[in-house]
Amino acid sequence: MDSTSHKAPGKILWIGGYSVLERPNISMVSAVNAYVSARVKTLDGKSAEIHSPQLGMHASGFFDAEGRLSVECSKELLLLKAAVEVASRYAAANGAKISGISVEARNDSAFSYSIASGKVVKSGLGSSAAVTAASIGAILKFYGLSIEENDALHKLAQIAHSIATGKIGSGFDIAAAVHGSILYTRYSPGIVKDLPGNYSNGQLAETVKKSWDYKIEKFGIPENFRLLAANFIGESMSTSKSVGSVSGFKAENPTKYADAVKAINDENIKAVEALKKVKIGDISAMNEFRDAFDKGRLLTKELGVLSGVGIEPDDCTLLIEESKRHGAYVAKLPGAGGKDFIAALCSSDDNLSELRAFWQARSDLSILDIAFA
Repeated sequence: MDSTSHKAPGKILWIGGYSVLERPNISMVSAVNAYVSARVKTLDGKSAEIHSPQLGMHASGFFDAEGRLSVECSKELLLLKAAVEVASRYAAANGAKISGISVEARNDSAFSYSIASGKVVKSGLGSSAAVTAASIGAILKFYGLSIEENDALHKLAQIAHSIATGKIGSGFDIAAAVHGSILYTRYSPGIVKDLPGNYSNGQLAETVKKSWDYKIEKFGIPENFRLLAANFIGESMSTSKSVGSVSGFKAENPTKYADAVKAINDENIKAVEALKKVKIGDISAMNEFRDAFDKGRLLTKELGVLSGVGIEPDDCTLLIEESKRHGAYVAKLPGAGGKDFIAALCSSDDNLSELRAFWQARSDLSILDIAFA
């Protein structure tokens, strides 16, 4: 095949920030209509090229017959490199004859924005997960392999993301990049950790073939709600640092951590169950959802205080409360929190318009042009 393409969406984690790191806790993540698109084209021989035009970066090298990739690249391209190699080695393990390919990944504009200094800042929509899933999907298609059999795309993306970043998160972002809007419970981390650093193609294929213990259930936000999200201009949150700080608190205070996470998950379960009622027409459950959502959010803020992490800084708590007085039904700092971005659900078009006007009047927010996928 001369060329193939695949795209993967960005996401918003509404429920499960930090608590989703522990099994069997629940999370709720929505896919949005901002995408990373990857295109694979044939090259001569076993040449390899990887491109990220928006970063102004590219690298070239070659594959061996097993799909191992030799290429020197900047750290910004390591994730794309890992995705290309993992997908190619899986293809080789399934009988594909490795050929030369060029892989180009492009982000929709919502994944980043420019500030006055000209620096490009990532929004919190999960571009790293989306580029991983998009690139692997395009390569599997290129070699004529199913992206669905054994949930291969999802599992390979989890593996590649872990290899490239040197850590294993819950994987909710990868799962949403593959499966869209879902309820998600993470897999046992040992499944990926047990794959050795010098893994063989056979070991990679066996890891994909085996049964993983994650839970994924398709679950979209009820149509009663409208979405609004905005970046904090010039601000960002280091997910790895914040998760590291929470992990440090866990190591030093295991009982307090376990109690805190259980309390969060208890409210998250109530919020999800209430939303399920709303989806089948029980509008009275809307308030039940909001109460549990807000309690879970504030308990997660408290986990941040205990861990020394600004999961929800006090000024953002004030912003959330003001937003609720100006049209938001619920609002939060999604995912790892901090000042990456803020997202809200509104219960009517009028409330959405009111909230948009309130946020537009602020100098520290830039509204994202996104909707549910």
